[in-house]
Amino acid sequence: MLYHYTSFDALKNILRYAKSQEQMCFWATRYDCFADTDEFKLGVETIRRLLPEMEKELQPDRQIAPLFDWNEIKDNKNLPYPYIVSFTSRTDNDYMWKKYAKTDGVVMAIDDTQYVPVPDAPMIRLVSCIYTDDKSDDKLVDMLHKEYTNIGYGLLGGPQKNMAFRLLKGYPQFFVKLIAMGLLSLAAPRIKGAKDYWMEEETRAIIPIPVSDYQSLIKGYGDEMIKLGLSPAEISKIVANEYVRQRDDGSTVYYREMHLTVDLLKGVYVRNTETKKKIEIFLRNMGLTVPVRQV
Repeated sequence: MLYHYTSFDALKNILRYAKSQEQMCFWATRYDCFADTDEFKLGVETIRRLLPEMEKELQPDRQIAPLFDWNEIKDNKNLPYPYIVSFTSRTDNDYMWKKYAKTDGVVMAIDDTQYVPVPDAPMIRLVSCIYTDDKSDDKLVDMLHKEYTNIGYGLLGGPQKNMAFRLLKGYPQFFVKLIAMGLLSLAAPRIKGAKDYWMEEETRAIIPIPVSDYQSLIKGYGDEMIKLGLSPAEISKIVANEYVRQRDDGSTVYYREMHLTVDLLKGVYVRNTETKKKIEIFLRNMGLTVPVRQV
């Protein structure tokens, strides 16, 4: 089970489609729009620092560590950007209650044991974060090695494996760039600073999708995509579904919607009686029979 700490108002927004469409709708925040504006940079620079040890036996043109240049990545609209929904592993985390749910907030219990397709997130990954400190490098190198290997084998064993093998044989430099894009999408978002965030014990749903500006490139490569068995129209639709809102402090947040079937909601936890009553009434009005527990 995974747990999502949030406010009562946010809960109502997440469940706004529960009655009409039997869905929950979470907002997945774009990685470069986090309140901690240095987090994306930390992930990129940590990969750049640790990859050379893994790649020391490779030819220079097969090494991807130099690609993790923050100045080249931060404004590059051609790269996949991770969009994040945050969860944690328990309901009794006082730090999370104080920071995200406060006294009138809630914790949503989400079943993570069932496989359900997420149409608006075709490459979704659910992974735990690793917090950086003076003892974390071994864990991070192990994670990077596994991700590097899994991405490579995933390309060679996936639906476009014939093309992947041709790239590996004829254009190995391009093949390893695909691995680099995978690490940027799936490994960088797992890396967090320990100083302020280790108490979150965070698990992330990561959705790697290019930003909406990428649509202009899709239009120019439609024929090539069709040859690869891809649908330009479907890809364009997924990429276009990026939304924007303003925080109270005036900063801009880009996000995507992540829809899950409402039957994955297995419970709601609260910390006071008044909130419990309000949520029970709201859930009943939405036609949901979900237990509400006071902790």
